[in-house]
Amino acid sequence: MKNAIRLIFWGAFLILLLVACATTDFDIEKRKALSEDNRRVGDAYIQQGDYTRALKYYLEAAKHYADDPELQYRLGQAYQEKKDYNRAIHHYQKALTLNPDMMRAKNSLGVTYIMAQNYDQAIVVFKEMIADQGYAIYTRPQSPKYNLGWVYYQSGQYQEAERYLQEALDHYTLGIPKDDIYIKALRALGLNALAQSKPEKALSYFEKAIPFAPKWPDLYLDIARAHRLAGETPRARQAYNRVLELAPGTELAATATKEAASLK
Repeated sequence: MKNAIRLIFWGAFLILLLVACATTDFDIEKRKALSEDNRRVGDAYIQQGDYTRALKYYLEAAKHYADDPELQYRLGQAYQEKKDYNRAIHHYQKALTLNPDMMRAKNSLGVTYIMAQNYDQAIVVFKEMIADQGYAIYTRPQSPKYNLGWVYYQSGQYQEAERYLQEALDHYTLGIPKDDIYIKALRALGLNALAQSKPEKALSYFEKAIPFAPKWPDLYLDIARAHRLAGETPRARQAYNRVLELAPGTELAATATKEAASLK
């Protein structure tokens, strides 16, 4: 009789345990679904450039289920766009904890470090990405080299900047179609030369970039400054005027007007 009672007891216990596990699994799936619904609404707002509303829905999604690397990545994006770099860094790091192979999050983490002017940490991130032999599987292999070169330029380490920016350009000799990184690397090399008072070298890079970005006003401002440094006033004035044509009424135009007025 006692053995029969024990069997009934343990049978009931196992049933309760299975029900509890099933309920828990159901609850987790329900929370995941609610989280995903809110994340999708946030995605719609972030595509519209409404980062405040996007953030509202992403935070609501995190209340239901926070261990989604994609959600943590989107939270990082929203905070980055709102210039809340510390929170952006936190969420990119959490995304990488949940999914160490999420190279989008790692690249964005490095970029956010640049924006926060934490150049040392940015250098660490991009060097890790370059050392990762599997990086090319995830995204463009020239990207971390460009970013690392840009960090070195920003921090005044011009030789290292030139090295990595050139390495970024080297990828295009292998048949990769020229894209935004190609143009930005050329411009960065020009700025790097300009920072070292080498206007002719700077112009050689800027002129290579112009055919791919003929309506980029920032590039014409760079060209104007290079001509100015080289003592070529008419050409500098011409480039300043091009900035005014391409970006009238902007802060960039105001800068071009001010600099053009001081030409001798």
